Amino acid sequence: MENNSKNTEFYSMCNEYFTALRKTGKRDDGFEDEFFYTMPTISGQS
Repeated sequence: MENNSKNTEFYSMCNEYFTALRKTGKRDDGFEDEFFYTMPTISGQS
């Protein structure tokens, strides 16, 4: 259960990061690629 709360917190923080990037018109393609590649594994949806 602890892992799930850490994953939820990580996901939430990433969403905030992506939102901040969009507001400033910036991109972080490297992190975004890595995030979407690993998200199914983190969420248990692999």
